Amino acid sequence: MSPKIAVCGEASEAWPRVQYIAPDHQKVYVVGDIHGCYTLLMHQLKQLQFDFEKDLLIGVGDLIDKGPESLQCLQLLQQHWFRMVRGNHEQLCIQGSQHPYFKKLHQKYGGEWFYQLKPQEQAQIIACLKQLPVLIQLNFAHKTVGIAHGDIGVDDWNLLKQTLELSGHVDQASYASVLWGRSRIRDEQKYGMVRNIDEIYLGHTIVAEVLQKHNCFFIDTGAYQSQQLTILQVSP
Repeated sequence: MSPKIAVCGEASEAWPRVQYIAPDHQKVYVVGDIHGCYTLLMHQLKQLQFDFEKDLLIGVGDLIDKGPESLQCLQLLQQHWFRMVRGNHEQLCIQGSQHPYFKKLHQKYGGEWFYQLKPQEQAQIIACLKQLPVLIQLNFAHKTVGIAHGDIGVDDWNLLKQTLELSGHVDQASYASVLWGRSRIRDEQKYGMVRNIDEIYLGHTIVAEVLQKHNCFFIDTGAYQSQQLTILQVSP
């Protein structure tokens, strides 16, 4: 049986660019770029003894493409135990549905599966992806954790949130940096600790193992190639 298409409500232009979560879960985990590796994810969650009733898993973006199970992965968006931020591949999918240039780019980087679907199925997926926030902030009792996909281009979490949230339109430079940027991991001397946040978890740039740059942790270990997903507990 082929996997069902994820169904979401209509997305508004004023989608929540920052999602705030005050977790009351038993444990909260973050996971690196899943990239269509649904079976691998479920296997590693089983190894972790993840409790699907009491725990929460948050993805750093790039749920889809490259791996063989993008449709199965999209079903995670319907699960109460899963949340995620928008990655550049989700953005490519959205833009590819609207513009031939981005369609070709998306197909080149693992998105061919999407264009084999019926138009109605594509529209349902796009409606889901458009609702994904750019940032997630976890407000624990004694620490605050940020989740983003690619990069944090400033050393102030609150400033980044304000830029994304308060402008009448999305600030294109900040938005592109969060989804596509790699400057912090490539030019460590240019950046320091990110203020107004305790820890930040990011994906996008493949690393051999978890890489820490000040209070930023890069956790994309290239699951679609390495068959190793990084899953870390971030709750106290």
